[in-house]
Parts: sequence; C-alpha cells; structure tokens
Amino acid sequence: MGVVAKAAASVRAERVAGKRWEGIPLALLAPAADRCRLPSKPLIFLTSVLLRAPELSPIIPGLIVFRLVIFSLLATLNFGWAGVMLYLARKHRLRSRAATLAPLLWAALMTGLVCLQGFCPPAWAPALRRWFYFPLSVEMVWSLLFLSALGAILALLVLGRFRKVDSATELAPQDLSRRRFIYLAVCGAAPATALAMGVHGTATRHDLRVRELEVPVANLPPAFEGFTIAHVSDLHSGIFCGPERLGKIGDATNDLKADLIVMTGDMINSSLTEFADAADVIRGWESPHGVYLCEGNHDLFAGEAPFVNACAAAGFALLRNTNAVLPARGGRLILGGLPWYSRYFRGDPAAIARLFPERQAGDLRIVLAHHPDLFDAAVGSADLMLSGHTHGGQIMVGDVGFGPLFFEYWSGLYRRGASTLVVSNGAGDWFPCRVGAPAEIARLTLVRAS
Repeated sequence: MGVVAKAAASVRAERVAGKRWEGIPLALLAPAADRCRLPSKPLIFLTSVLLRAPELSPIIPGLIVFRLVIFSLLATLNFGWAGVMLYLARKHRLRSRAATLAPLLWAALMTGLVCLQGFCPPAWAPALRRWFYFPLSVEMVWSLLFLSALGAILALLVLGRFRKVDSATELAPQDLSRRRFIYLAVCGAAPATALAMGVHGTATRHDLRVRELEVPVANLPPAFEGFTIAHVSDLHSGIFCGPERLGKIGDATNDLKADLIVMTGDMINSSLTEFADAADVIRGWESPHGVYLCEGNHDLFAGEAPFVNACAAAGFALLRNTNAVLPARGGRLILGGLPWYSRYFRGDPAAIARLFPERQAGDLRIVLAHHPDLFDAAVGSADLMLSGHTHGGQIMVGDVGFGPLFFEYWSGLYRRGASTLVVSNGAGDWFPCRVGAPAEIARLTLVRAS
C-alpha cells in the first residue's frame, strides 16, 4: 500500500504544482504523426491523426466532446466518400440503382456503427461483443482505410483529370464495360478489404501467443541471471476484449510461473466501467515478487484521478513517477514507473534518473513506461525498460506496416548502450484486427549481455 499511497500523493502534488498537463497543449501544435516518416504527405498525416486520436483525448474536456468530434469527422468523410463514388458513377455513365444506392448505404451503415460503438451504454457491451463483433470490426478497419481510399480517388480526380465524356457521344459496349470495371474496382476495393480484414479479426480474436525472450542486460548482477518476468501489456478491457478473453490472458500469465509480473499500461479501453473485468484478472495473478503496473493513454480516457483512485481502491501497485524497491536474490530489484504524459515531453533523462535511489552493488533497475519512445531518455539510467502501446504495429507484412511508419521502437528487443528495451505487442485490442503482429504475453528471461 506504500506504493499506492505514493502514486496518489504524486497526483495531488502535480496538481498543487500546476503541472498536471503542463506542456501537453504544445504537443497539439506539432503534427500528430511526430514519428511518421513522411510528415509532409497530407494523406499520411490525416491517417495518423485518426490512429493517434486516442492519445489526445485526455487533453479534450470530456470524452463525450471528443467522441462527438471524431463521430462528426468520420460521418463527414464517409458521406464524402459516397459522394465521390456517385460522381464517378455519373462520370462513367453508370446509371443503375445499385451504383447509386450501394455507396450511400455503405456510408450510412459505417456511420451508424461508429455511433453505436461510440455512444452505446456500457451495459450493452456484452451484447455488442457477442452479436456485433464482426460488423464493428469491419467498421474499425474501414475507419482507418477510407481516408486512404478517399485520398487516392481525390488524387485521381485532381491529378489524373478523368477524361470528360460527351453525353451525346455514343460509347462502344467495350468502353462501357471497361468503365464499369474501373468504377467497381475503385468503389469496391476498400469495402472488400475491410470486410476481409473483419472476417480475419473475428476469426482470430482469441489467438494469444506466449513469446519467450532471452533479454540481454549489460549491468545484470550475477544473482539475477535467469530471473523471469511475465510482461503483459494493453489488455484493453472493453468491447473487443471481454471477460472470456481476459480470463484466457490471466490463466496464460499465471502458467508462466514467472518471478515477477508487470503490466505496462492500457488496462481499460475507454471507460472505468471496464475496470472491474480487468481488475478481476490482475487480482488472480501470482508471482513471488508481486505484480506492478504503469498507466497507459487509454487508462486516462475517463480522467487521471479516477483511474489512479480505482487502482488504489483495488490495492494495485501503480507506479507513477515513483519506484518500488524489491529485495530479491540477495540484491535489489528497483522498479520505476512513468506516467503517460511523460510521453509528450519525450522523456526527461534527469527525471528518469531521479526515479532510482543511488546505485548499489547488486542493483537491477527496470523502468515501466507505456510508450517506447521514452527509451531514449531512459538510456544510461535504466538497465531495462518494458513498454507496450504499439500493438506490434497492428498491421504488418514482414517489417513493413504501421509499426515502423509511426514508431521508432515497435516490437521485440532493442539495445542502446548499456540499456535494453522490450516492446510488447499487447494482449488485447482496441482495434479488432491484427495482421503479422499477434497478440501476446511475454516470458522474459534475463541474461548477462556479452
């Protein structure tokens, strides 16, 4: 309880000092895709805003306002896409009822699902998870793809300048056929992809791998050779990760029989009503040296203080700008935890160094931080940093995908100097489809780096 008390005191102290969100509004002045390799491309930028929108929600006054903004944006773009499709149909002289109705019906369906997911009462979540998992999966995929589809079509319209067709000119049957094919390909490619990925996401939603990693640590004391850590991240308890899936994650974590269990953020997806299901799982975790947590961005959607207070009431050791010193194997294992907003400052090496007491012989220093970008600031102060947030890139084909596009570190092991980073793919999901980035829990075995 001492750790929990320190966490609660940390929140109070930050408020008194006027530093609760100091500097965060400045982050809004920079592109949302600060890790994007192509920041000058409008399409990539707009897509990154959607992908990173959840990170901005704690800054916006009220989650309902945030959801209304996102809903309005998605509704506008959905029907904007439908308008482009209708324009193309008329441009190519496709006057069938299907060519007119299909884009409008699709846009209305996707907008309705956005509304259902964003504004449904919490009591509906089990029913939505059971009966609407597939359509909601399609909508989530579509909401990330339609900007790309719309952008590509607009690029064709603006840059390609479709050849004007004189309405009085008779077209040969083969011309009509070719135009119909082009229209159907452009109109149907993105919805078909969304449907296919929705099927894949629904079929693989209970998949969970156990990732066994030997983690080289440069300053590892000999006593900690072979020490094991169960690393869990991104449970996202909520509409796409309910009690059944959480129970499977909990059981698999205990089966690892690790010396220590850590959870690196995003217990919940968007509401404190989702806290209880995740808390039931975490209470069931057992390890000789306990269970420790840090917060993630989704944990703060309902507010910073409510989440911290909920963890304190549950008796969880939430590390938030504080540390826990664990006597282990004749030495000290020192765990430090960083709050989510540290991510907006890109980390302060001095602040991370202050997490730890003066180093003694036999000390092992580990930092828990939800966002892996903070690794750059932890180098030199921490022997090991454990993170999540990236979901392994979520959609990856080999080494190509969202991972390297938006993050410097996105999955697995990284080393800089005498420090090591492990980034988890996460065990749950806010986005219900993974390709090439499977959900996982990790069993980390510490070994001395050669």
